[in-house]
Amino acid sequence: MTTLHSARKSAASHHDITNDDATKALRIYDDNGYLPIHKAAFHGHEATIKNILDDAQQRDELEEQLEARTEKTEFTPLLLAVTVGRLEIIASLLKYPV
Repeated sequence: MTTLHSARKSAASHHDITNDDATKALRIYDDNGYLPIHKAAFHGHEATIKNILDDAQQRDELEEQLEARTEKTEFTPLLLAVTVGRLEIIASLLKYPV
């Protein structure tokens, strides 16, 4: 194996680990009982929600993200967006079929 092949293999392994870690991070609740998608919905970060949901759709986990509930209030991302009046987030979330 040449040095180039070795470097490519190493980079591919690092990429896989990074993707796995990023996927796991989307399922970790913070101290307030929110997943990243809940925080994005609450704060109005439409691009973040799009990235999370597009990635989830590719992994066949779209429904899991859209129906994820906060730990304390059991709000879905949509209900959280409705509660804080994030109309652009509500519209964005409703574009995804479940």
